Amino acid sequence: MEQLLTSDFWLGMAVTLIRLVAIGIGGMVLLRFTSIIIAQVFIPKPGAKTIYLEEQRARTLSSLLHSIVRYVIYFIVAILMLQEFKIDTTSIVAGAGIIGLAVGVGAQSLIKDFITGFFIILEDQYGVGDYVVIGDMTGTVEEMGFRVTKLRDGNGTLHIVPNGSILKVSNYTRGYMQAVVNVPVPYEADISEILKILEETCSTVGTSMPEVLAGPNVVGVVDLKPGEVVIRITAKTVPLEQVKVETTLRRLIKERLQQLRSGHVSL
Repeated sequence: MEQLLTSDFWLGMAVTLIRLVAIGIGGMVLLRFTSIIIAQVFIPKPGAKTIYLEEQRARTLSSLLHSIVRYVIYFIVAILMLQEFKIDTTSIVAGAGIIGLAVGVGAQSLIKDFITGFFIILEDQYGVGDYVVIGDMTGTVEEMGFRVTKLRDGNGTLHIVPNGSILKVSNYTRGYMQAVVNVPVPYEADISEILKILEETCSTVGTSMPEVLAGPNVVGVVDLKPGEVVIRITAKTVPLEQVKVETTLRRLIKERLQQLRSGHVSL
């Protein structure tokens, strides 16, 4: 009791209280500062020279980094406050390291999923709505996160793929796709007439279909088979619209060739 009445005791308590408040304020300032930095890096303002990411990926990555930084700062602040009360924190830090190591060893696949998912989102390998092939599964990305990717295939089946198991991705939605049509022509047919018909058909499709980005173009004879030659037509199309362009080309080519056989085509 006598110690409680001494000025040194109350002075020490005041200093300790001030130091605790300073540590708490310092932690909040550091947390606020890191939050601003993360927001500026991942969600830049127009004209700012920062890393550009799409809004969805930016928010996902910034949320993850906010969580990691927040818990690290909380842990450091807690250790510093305990030290102010003369508590030996060496065992706490060592114990946290041992627990972290044990959790890491026991959850290797989970950690691998999260790390792979982080880089998939960071590198923008694919996004929601993209049509992709992952391993032996093909479908539209319905949902993606740090641990799993969800694909919906053409039959409506939902596939849930752990990100750690993704080794190769083929994305059919980025850039452009190529439509390819092979036209078999008998050897006895007049190749010059056939090529003119194909050129006219390509011109019609190229000007009438907004799905076509470039072409279609007649590549020429690409193969010689028993009883026929193969003429190839190619075109650059909007992603996932190559089948529509191919079917239109085949239909029009069939109609023009039928007209040629019946003598209704003028060349």
